[in-house]
Amino acid sequence: MFLAPVRSLPKRQIRVCIPVRHTNEKKVIVMKAHVFSASAIAALCAGTAFAAPISADSALTLYHSYTVNSGSAPAAVRISTLPGSLVLQSDLASTVDDPTATNTTSVNTVIGNPFADPVVPFSSERTDETTLPGGSEGSAAAYSVEITAVDDPEADPFVTSIVERTINNSGSASAEITSDPVAAAARASFRNERGYLFENTSDALVSFNIAGDVRASFLSTYDGTDGFSRASGTLFSEFGSGIGAEVGYLPLAPYLRTITEEGEGAMVAETLATSGEGFDGFVFSAATSAPGTGSPVEAALDVTFRYLFSISLEPGGSLEMRTGFRQFNAVEYAPGPSPVPLPASLSFLLAGLVGLGVARRCTRA
Repeated sequence: MFLAPVRSLPKRQIRVCIPVRHTNEKKVIVMKAHVFSASAIAALCAGTAFAAPISADSALTLYHSYTVNSGSAPAAVRISTLPGSLVLQSDLASTVDDPTATNTTSVNTVIGNPFADPVVPFSSERTDETTLPGGSEGSAAAYSVEITAVDDPEADPFVTSIVERTINNSGSASAEITSDPVAAAARASFRNERGYLFENTSDALVSFNIAGDVRASFLSTYDGTDGFSRASGTLFSEFGSGIGAEVGYLPLAPYLRTITEEGEGAMVAETLATSGEGFDGFVFSAATSAPGTGSPVEAALDVTFRYLFSISLEPGGSLEMRTGFRQFNAVEYAPGPSPVPLPASLSFLLAGLVGLGVARRCTRA
């Protein structure tokens, strides 16, 4: 076996012990050679190899629909939007740390109209995708938000009386790197809030209800190392400042959930807070997380529940309600260099090991 010398390493004499066939004797051959290390042999015999390919996905869907008094507000109750209460915030980005990557985006937004027949929902769809040449690797983020508000056709035409509101959303972030390990990330988020004021304009006690339906799904998966996948969201309807108002909470259907946690580090967290001391309404929050451990990891959650708010307003009484959602998706892959380059093929690895074995045997001799 011949190992090419490394010019930068100093020479010394080493004793190579070679067994002679058909005898128990050994010939001792003294020859000029170079000191070989594991890293030197790997550098000579192989190209550099890096971390395994990665695949990461984050996805969610949020659905929340509520109806005031079966779609028709009591004649004595005026429902109006709170001035300055609208919140619309969004963020979307995808990146790949490679100068050859190409970024493309798309935006489609429709302004809603609750007074039209049929009602026109507000919708916003955005995508952001960064791909490497070939199109099979890269990162991507997207969200699709639809909010439908329905006005009471029998209410004061000069006052917005929203008696139905439905959100139907989805969000996602993903990354796929299968060749050279380059950093990649994607994120998508959306936040919406809206406030309403309920006022009793009569001289009598008025009672009505708000019935709601909630469905949510979260998924985080990661296969590989050096990264993570996360999905999180919040749905809420909270009652704040009120005068002569009482609010009761009643579950119409049980809080049902399905949790999947597969692989090391998979995590699912969720909470549902409902009316209690000092608080009226509900707040549902959940998150899934999958870290890069080198093996496939999956965290998933599905939740459904239904509720009923019973509301009483004294003569001249009023009550504020804020409702909305927040959603967030993120994936990230940040590869780190291997401390010692790995051989690109098994044959090169074996060649290096044989060289090390010869050196070790001669040292012992």
